[in-house]
Amino acid sequence: MITINQLQKAYNHSKPVIDRLDLQLEPGASVSIRGASGSGKSTLLSLIAGFTAPDAGQIQIGPCTLPFASDKQGDDFRKNQLGVIFQSFNLLDCLSVWDNIAFTARLKGNHDSAYQQSLMKQLGIAHLADQSAASLSGGEQQRVAIARALVHRPALVLADEPTGNLDEHTSEQVADALYHVCLAHRTTLVVVTHSQDVALMAQRSLWLHHGRLVDDKVSPGV
Repeated sequence: MITINQLQKAYNHSKPVIDRLDLQLEPGASVSIRGASGSGKSTLLSLIAGFTAPDAGQIQIGPCTLPFASDKQGDDFRKNQLGVIFQSFNLLDCLSVWDNIAFTARLKGNHDSAYQQSLMKQLGIAHLADQSAASLSGGEQQRVAIARALVHRPALVLADEPTGNLDEHTSEQVADALYHVCLAHRTTLVVVTHSQDVALMAQRSLWLHHGRLVDDKVSPGV
């Protein structure tokens, strides 16, 4: 369960970017968030990840309560509970696909080869295990990035414009794979995107407007 209560964040004493924001998500749920440029989407993801401390409010992610009392608590949360997928794939070209996916899990000491193999099969990249990341297409690279974010079994995955660098057809395929694999593993998924097609694949589609989340059906648009 993820519960966000009355979250607030402002910069330099200006109008809050995030203003008494509430959100509740069950395990395995998916939500997409859209909004105008500068509306606070990246700030919201940073708050949920624990990189930024809120001015007020609280986030509960499983057993973890944010903001954290110490840097170590934040590091432990991100190590064990969180996966992140970026618009830029951030793969290591010198490593194979297998080693790219395993890299962070090995650093965290919780790598499971059988589980990784299962993820790769679900994402349609098992046959690429020995290839270098540099040799892959954009869609293949993003599938590798998805597997890397999920390989340590996080409770929550944050995806920041995960299809922003892909063409429309590849974007749809990759987004579909992301939503399905998170649902299959009961991993809660929060996707920030400008794509309507990607947004509407989520179980809930929301807009960030004036610091709060509103349902897509009553969205002011961008």
